[in-house]
Amino acid sequence: MNIFCNGNPIALDDCTSLFKLLSVTEYVNQKGIAVAVNNCVIKKQDWESHQLQENDKVLIVSATKGG
Repeated sequence: MNIFCNGNPIALDDCTSLFKLLSVTEYVNQKGIAVAVNNCVIKKQDWESHQLQENDKVLIVSATKGG
């Protein structure tokens, strides 16, 4: 299955959860991130149960310090 993560194509196994994608991309342990799939924000509590589909567009945003 192919998805897009922050605009980059990634090939994953079929029936992959959002949590698995975040683990593969090493975002899973980062604090202060928000994740949207196809422009819909997914709550952290739903990352493990949210199943990705072919051609999903995942956007991962991390908070930064500054002003």
